[in-house]
Amino acid sequence: KNLHFGFPTIFVKIKNSRLNMMAEVQKEDDAEAQTRLLDSRSEESEAKEAKAALKHGEIVWGIAAYAFCSASLLVINKVAVNAIPSASFVLICQFAASVCAVLGLSALGYLDSVEPLSMAKIRPFMGISILFCACLWCNVKALEYANVETVIVFRAMVPIAVAICDFWFLGQALPSLRSWLSLLVIVLGAVLYVLTDDGFQVEAYLWVVLYFISLSTEMVYVKYVVESVDMTTWGRVYYNNVLSIPLTFGLGLAFGEFDQLAELEWSNEQIGALLASCVVGVGISYAGFNLRKLVTATSFTVIGVLCKIASVLINIFIWDKHANATGIAALCICIFAGTFYQQSAKR
Repeated sequence: KNLHFGFPTIFVKIKNSRLNMMAEVQKEDDAEAQTRLLDSRSEESEAKEAKAALKHGEIVWGIAAYAFCSASLLVINKVAVNAIPSASFVLICQFAASVCAVLGLSALGYLDSVEPLSMAKIRPFMGISILFCACLWCNVKALEYANVETVIVFRAMVPIAVAICDFWFLGQALPSLRSWLSLLVIVLGAVLYVLTDDGFQVEAYLWVVLYFISLSTEMVYVKYVVESVDMTTWGRVYYNNVLSIPLTFGLGLAFGEFDQLAELEWSNEQIGALLASCVVGVGISYAGFNLRKLVTATSFTVIGVLCKIASVLINIFIWDKHANATGIAALCICIFAGTFYQQSAKR
């Protein structure tokens, strides 16, 4: 009887022991799999964080470079056009300096070989060059007849137009309520500035209105080309400046911009102003295309507005052609409001 009932009991114990061992092995395998999954997710998370940090760093440095060049160029161009009575000549020198910088850096091995001009890429960049020349031409002409604050405030109104164009043409979502309020306060500050501007001139404001229209169009079109045409940043600088030289030369001839150069007596101050404008012109060419690649057209426009506060502060200590205290306050309101703008996402 004991023998009869003992063997089944032993077999059951052995079977249960094996099942327990298998369960423990399965638990260990599951634990290892879970650990590997967690490690994989942790690595993916770290990779995403590192990529986001790198992207953030690129944007911060891009903004810093563009802000410095943009704020500097507005003041330096003002000095240059006051010293040299030919806006077209100053611009052509800046374009030529940018082209020479790209070719020189390429020859020294700091850049990859410069991409040769091709008709497939000339077509879209011709539109950029036309708009680019129109913006620079209107900007320089506006600086001849108006104070720096006038140009800055009209530029501060550009983000409204660009935000709408961003939505219609580039697939961006409309700005948030906070961003709309930010842009609205910028416009109200600009209106206040115009009402208190002591230097109101019909001719001057005509040029800045043309600057506003051309800049709004240029902001959207350039972002479209940057996204759709595969090129390096220095390649864009090269194409843009090469194609801008003949256009600016033609405008200069049409407006008689080169007539006074024959009688100009060059001084060290004039040469220094021209060289400084060329150096900063190279910087703004690269910094501009680099930042356009990183942010939306509207964000790029708002950044350009905010960095102009340095130009205003420098302008206060250099020239006597300022707005009054109320106008300066209105300008500060515009720029302060721009800091509350938030970049919209793709639709």
